[in-house]
Amino acid sequence: MGDSLGNREVPDARTRIAFVLWTLGGMGGSEKVVYDLARKLDPIAYHVVIIGFSDGPARRLYEEFGATVHALTKGAGFDLSLVGALRRVLLRERIDVVSAHHFGPLLYTFLATIGLKAKLVYTEHSKWQLEQLSPSKKLLNRLMLSRADAIVAISKQIEEYYLRRLLVKRRRLHFITNGIDLASFRSSNGPALRQHLGIGEREKVIGVIANLRPEKNHKLLISTFDTVAKSMGETRLVLVGFDCMDGELQRFAAKSQASDKILFLGSRHDVPDLLAMFDIFCLPSIHEGLPLTVLEAMAAGVPVVGADVMGINEVIAHDVNGLLFPCNDEARLADALLRLCVTRICGAGWRGPVNPSWQSISLSTMR
Repeated sequence: MGDSLGNREVPDARTRIAFVLWTLGGMGGSEKVVYDLARKLDPIAYHVVIIGFSDGPARRLYEEFGATVHALTKGAGFDLSLVGALRRVLLRERIDVVSAHHFGPLLYTFLATIGLKAKLVYTEHSKWQLEQLSPSKKLLNRLMLSRADAIVAISKQIEEYYLRRLLVKRRRLHFITNGIDLASFRSSNGPALRQHLGIGEREKVIGVIANLRPEKNHKLLISTFDTVAKSMGETRLVLVGFDCMDGELQRFAAKSQASDKILFLGSRHDVPDLLAMFDIFCLPSIHEGLPLTVLEAMAAGVPVVGADVMGINEVIAHDVNGLLFPCNDEARLADALLRLCVTRICGAGWRGPVNPSWQSISLSTMR
């Protein structure tokens, strides 16, 4: 934001923050966290730089609010040239703080910032991904965490994992739970979107918004939907998210007896309108961090059914503000979905409210 006064250049005094992500190809949970955080930063005080290891349509979303975006190219395996490319960007942009998300971006950022003055902040969005690391990478992760200037835990369960398993010093650990902008989820465009998609007014819509990845467990939901559709008749299943499985789920759904009632909408940015269209939101994941989509569904007033796994069960209390089912239990998931379908038909309109504590952190933690 440098300006000139006569022939004299006025220096840009803003704090320069770089967010380092795996990809600009889609808007998953961690990317959405970065997007919401970055666009809420005061542009007078902060200059935002977004760095991804592959390009994609999310670049435009970041650029729309004024961020500088760099798409670097990562080769197969460990790419030493990427370390150099990232370091050059950090130097050219005069970065003061680097915020890396997930292990891979942390590794490249850690190496690229050796000898630089930039502060390193690390956020891991899921405990299970850390547990799947090889022994050598786990050792390397501990080394990098010991050198990071600050570490962010997005849930209490991840915070406990950092403290007890990874032995992170509490003074460097910050518990900042995921937050959302509640005002964004008060859409009234659900009926219009239903009509556009050819969904009848009387049809119950079970929906999920999550990138198509194995750990999100969409196959369980598709299989369970067969049972629900047989019992309820006028029901639709809507799956929204970037396809990371090369059509595997679409082929799986094509074999379902209810295949004509299943819609794949791909990656979309009209999440509030989609949620306004849903009667039930279901997230059957095997693993989670602290899923934004559950918070968003609650903010939109949509009843939530979720697997009883870490992250989801930190947000949803069974029979209080949603329903939980044992992970991978198709019969219990079917029972929960049918229960909510019947409740909606009876007119009770059961809708789990957003926990006030989640409302209070939605924007305050992003400032």
